[in-house]
Amino acid sequence: MKRYSKIWIMLSLISLQNSFAGRFGAIVFVIGKLIRFGMFFLLLAVLFNSTKALAGFTREQIFVVFLTYTLVDSISQLLFREVYRFRGRVVTGDFDLDLIKPLNSLFRPLLGGIDVLDAITLLPYLIVFVQITRGMQIQPLSVALFILLLLNALFISAGFHIIVLSLGVVTSEIDHAILIYRDIFQMGRFPTSIYTGLVRNVLTFVVPLTIMITVPAKVLFGLYSLQTLLAAFATSLIFLLVSLRLWQYALQKYTSASS
Repeated sequence: MKRYSKIWIMLSLISLQNSFAGRFGAIVFVIGKLIRFGMFFLLLAVLFNSTKALAGFTREQIFVVFLTYTLVDSISQLLFREVYRFRGRVVTGDFDLDLIKPLNSLFRPLLGGIDVLDAITLLPYLIVFVQITRGMQIQPLSVALFILLLLNALFISAGFHIIVLSLGVVTSEIDHAILIYRDIFQMGRFPTSIYTGLVRNVLTFVVPLTIMITVPAKVLFGLYSLQTLLAAFATSLIFLLVSLRLWQYALQKYTSASS
């Protein structure tokens, strides 16, 4: 772990230098993300001017669900940004160089350095989250469980990104897969209970947004059970194991860029 931590820090510093190579572009990117966050927050505020509840959730609870989605999304992009660049490494053959290094084959493609721009935008999100939840009567146990479930959601997100990487190894196409994941993930901005029928089942059992977003938020409200918590952690473990198995299968099919 010590060796991997040093390598991760080194890769993160390289990513930091690349991010600020074009300072104007970096500033515009950060401002754009903050404006996008503010506009959707404004949309929620306007929506609740005409209604006091949505699918049984109050305005403050909907805000917490949206902020939970934002935290999971931002931290995932911060940690797994290298996935978005992986196709280029496969096409050019640079991935071959990763495989011959004395490192886990998944380390560089998945954790090849943090995205510092997402780290910058994470602070305002946390400030807003604290301000929204400060007026709510939240038990310390609920806060601890929320943090654990947030980590659990990141493991599920890691599983999704590993699946996308596996597709990139097998097909050399990754852009469409990651965009599909992003589009589906955006449905977690609202509690999944607002969806009905097949859509809700898909978001619960196939793409577990319920476990990633809605369940952690509901824990803060005190709306949880032991069965729900166990199911959430079990889903994360199974999802991660399946994604790792797919990665091993993809490596067996990899023939390098020169083949």
